Amino acid sequence: MTKRKKVGQEAYERLLSPDTKQSVVDTQREADKEYFTEIQKTVDAHKSWDDPYFIVVIHKKERLLENVVRRYFLARRSLPQPEFDQTVWRYDPKTSDLTFLWVIPDRDTCMWMASSPDDIHPEQRHLLGYVMDMLDKKLYAYYHALFETKESPCVSLSS
Repeated sequence: MTKRKKVGQEAYERLLSPDTKQSVVDTQREADKEYFTEIQKTVDAHKSWDDPYFIVVIHKKERLLENVVRRYFLARRSLPQPEFDQTVWRYDPKTSDLTFLWVIPDRDTCMWMASSPDDIHPEQRHLLGYVMDMLDKKLYAYYHALFETKESPCVSLSS
């Protein structure tokens, strides 16, 4: 078994000798390889929960390590409030259905998108919808009505 380096050690070594051959897209693809494995680990850790619940993925940039971004996978029974750097899924253990609800980028990206909607690439229009619905307080209202009160949502979403 090979010994894994600690995050701080790896971050420090990469800062000293940055790898300029790997693009941001390549880095994201590499990070995403483990994404659904982590979702499955979260589901497995909550096998005793019978009712549908939410899986919240929080993206955090480490303050002291500028080249480290971590993702935390959390399960919760109630619908979370939309926040920056967050992705939310809904999991139903009875049917094994995993439903994507929303993704919200970091604060700066959200503010730029909201102030420059015409500059958004067509492939990112759905992301703009999540951002605008969060800022307009429609995102939570829609899903709260749908899942918590089991009523027809009185607001409609952009995306």
